[in-house]
Amino acid sequence: MYKEFNAHPKGIKTTDCVVRAIATATSKDYLECRRELNQAKRELGYSNYKDTKFLYEYLKDYPRLIFKPVKGEPRIKGSDFCELHPKGTYILKMAGHITTCVDGVILDTWDCSYRSVYTAWEITK
Repeated sequence: MYKEFNAHPKGIKTTDCVVRAIATATSKDYLECRRELNQAKRELGYSNYKDTKFLYEYLKDYPRLIFKPVKGEPRIKGSDFCELHPKGTYILKMAGHITTCVDGVILDTWDCSYRSVYTAWEITK
């Protein structure tokens, strides 16, 4: 359900989860992905590609799954998402984080499977 993976070309663990997740999910080169994100943020009028509103706009062409909270019930966790979606590639917007799930396995620099999932985009290549 979790496998350590770092798309950063130097293997650095830093606060680049947006670039890592999108590069991993789309199989793009990390540096190319970062350039594309920087260009898109300027074109769309955002100051930072980590802005949640930017992410929603940037990923708008991908099918989106929304996980609304249900009063009295816990939110879906990354581990739950992996069990429910054993096939496919997804970018997960979690509480304070964004990651990639490929065929039921979260690929990231740390195990974030306990975090709540707010939305997911299915990445079709």
